[in-house]
Amino acid sequence: KVPGCYAQSKALATQEVLDAVHHKGLNACIVHPSGIMGPGDFAVGEITQSLLRINNGEMPVGIDGTFNLCDVRDLAQGIINAVQKGRSGECYILANEPVEFKEFCSMVSEESGGKKVRIFIPSIPATIMGYMMETKAKMTGETPLLTSFNVYNILRNNCFDSTKAKEELGYTTRSYKETIHDMVQWLLSEGIIKKEEEES
Repeated sequence: KVPGCYAQSKALATQEVLDAVHHKGLNACIVHPSGIMGPGDFAVGEITQSLLRINNGEMPVGIDGTFNLCDVRDLAQGIINAVQKGRSGECYILANEPVEFKEFCSMVSEESGGKKVRIFIPSIPATIMGYMMETKAKMTGETPLLTSFNVYNILRNNCFDSTKAKEELGYTTRSYKETIHDMVQWLLSEGIIKKEEEES
């Protein structure tokens, strides 16, 4: 019932684990992270790519929606805690508070000194734009800047309740500002982005 093969495969795999717990005696619990961000992303995943696009002025417009992103370090600790404290057959949401995409872009620009995203479009134009970029990408073979699935993720309800993980696992999350600061500092140290004065 969830959109996209990625989400569907995760749902099916989760059900397999829960079935094994209840019918075959498997000792396992499951963690459900929200989006993931943080320093040390050598693979330059989707969130880091977005941060780089914002910093480099390659995102002319944003979408008027929300993200929910946990710091990878908090997620790692949450997984360790789940191994040590999690109850078999239980699921734990490891997420953060939702953040407006406008606010996220602003924090990135302030921290990195990069260009600001000044225009944010509402849901219907964003959805149309996502489909148009996907169609063009299929013809050119290029990676689309925006996809309909990206738009869906920003426009959906991104309020996830991590209360159970906090109470049973001791899960904690740090602020977006701290995570973005640490990400930018790491990207600078790796030479992936450069300070404006170094470029001039």
